[in-house]
Amino acid sequence: MNIALVATYSHPIALGLRYISAVLKAHGHHVEMFLMQSKRATAKASFSPSLISELAERTRSADIIGMSLMTNTFHRACALTKAVRTAGHKAQIVWGGPHPTTALEESLEAADIVCIGEGEYATLELAGMLEEGKDPTAIAGLAFRSNGKIIRNPVAPLRDNLNEYPFPDYDLSTHWVAMQDHFEPATPENLRGALHRYRIETTRGCPYSCTFCTNAALMRIYRGKGTWVRKRSNENIIQEIEQARAQFPTIEAVNVIDDLFFVRSEEDIEEFSRLYEERVNLPLELDAFPNTISRTKVRSLARLPIALISMGIQSGSQDTLKHIYKRPTPLKTIVDGINILADHKIRAEYHYLVNNPFEPESNRIETLRFAAAHHRPPAILRVFPLQFYPGTPLFDRAREEGLIQDRHESAYRFTYTGKTHLLDSGYLDIWLRVVLNLRNAGVPRGAVHALVTFVTHPRVRYLLDRKWFAPFSYGVYRIGRFIMRKLIYQPFIRPLRRLRGKGRYEKRLSPEEAPLPISTRPPVPATNQAKETADWQTCATDKEV
Repeated sequence: MNIALVATYSHPIALGLRYISAVLKAHGHHVEMFLMQSKRATAKASFSPSLISELAERTRSADIIGMSLMTNTFHRACALTKAVRTAGHKAQIVWGGPHPTTALEESLEAADIVCIGEGEYATLELAGMLEEGKDPTAIAGLAFRSNGKIIRNPVAPLRDNLNEYPFPDYDLSTHWVAMQDHFEPATPENLRGALHRYRIETTRGCPYSCTFCTNAALMRIYRGKGTWVRKRSNENIIQEIEQARAQFPTIEAVNVIDDLFFVRSEEDIEEFSRLYEERVNLPLELDAFPNTISRTKVRSLARLPIALISMGIQSGSQDTLKHIYKRPTPLKTIVDGINILADHKIRAEYHYLVNNPFEPESNRIETLRFAAAHHRPPAILRVFPLQFYPGTPLFDRAREEGLIQDRHESAYRFTYTGKTHLLDSGYLDIWLRVVLNLRNAGVPRGAVHALVTFVTHPRVRYLLDRKWFAPFSYGVYRIGRFIMRKLIYQPFIRPLRRLRGKGRYEKRLSPEEAPLPISTRPPVPATNQAKETADWQTCATDKEV
């Protein structure tokens, strides 16, 4: 069959769709992928008429058009679906990803079929059924709308052996990248770093069910369907990276996009570190959950060129973590994680959640105190506004308490960018950003604690906690950002970083080890992917948290 896969995201990574494409191609189907990237992260369906027209024409021969989306690309997916229907296509339109999985009824108002959860084999079975002219409405993991009623089939049992899945499809000869008003054949250059910083999935599933994360909804969907947390073997992981590097010498770093890589045992991480050091040794990025970090694990990884380890802190209030987020993380465990990364001189990134209407002010002040006391620089700081995503426990609570109606409009309208959310931030949430940045700049704990005491004093709050404070803070942020980026970072810091990174890479590889130019490289054996099998993992790879 002819199948078109459309990624609605602003960045052309689309790892979930690449898994779908790999399994479909391995079973003889013709697949083309369309990456609807945009220069800036946006939730708007701001596609030019000529681009929409070209997409409709290029997908005219497709029997199935699959779209992968999250909540903040819902409007983009709706616009693309409408354009395809208006063009008179006869293809079945299938939506998959985190949003369709958890907002099934809403998604079926636009799509013909919704894929629920992991769906590589559901998609493959759908293609086979349609090719043979059979009724597909009983396929596990798919949902349909028929005669005004919704048919929702239970998901299929989970597959335990992740080594059986094919590597993601990076055959660029069948991939198209959206430019401003037309499509271009995919290249490492127009994929905007996707083949410079290689994304790889080494596990599926997360053992925790935090109330703000779609993983809680997925765990409910798959209860009783097998082991939720599954891991690829280290050898299989290294083989994928080696194959990707042989195909694309542009790859300069590896980003593991797992929910939490550190769910692996200490012995497993030691073996991974040894193999990675021997056969890859590129800068590596990982995600961590505080409960899974240990000194032994970090010590094993510290001998690698770790570029970044990201860790979700979310709150410095034990009450918020335990009773609102249902996150089984003692504050001491978070502090230990921060100290372990800092002691091993690993570049860290920390995430916090703000704008939480269920959180008392006293808990927010506890987070200010926590950040002032325990943050250790330098680190990348991400302060995200809480969004109520469909299917999550906090979404259900927000609806029950009348905070939202059928959906949280903010989750549909915005992507995670500081400039859009700072304007909506509360007084204490803005000061959390200030506290973190002051500690990151090396301001002593005592001075930052004194600031917290000052800004939380009732008289100071009476003067500053006003409607003008957020716009004023936004203005200061924009001016500071302009000065840092345009006048300091781009002319001075960025060239030095590139030069230093290039030097480290050239030093690490001997002339014999360096990747060959494309024109002289031996071809990658075509049997490597054909021998594997796969699952559609849109939900786990294009995740919402």
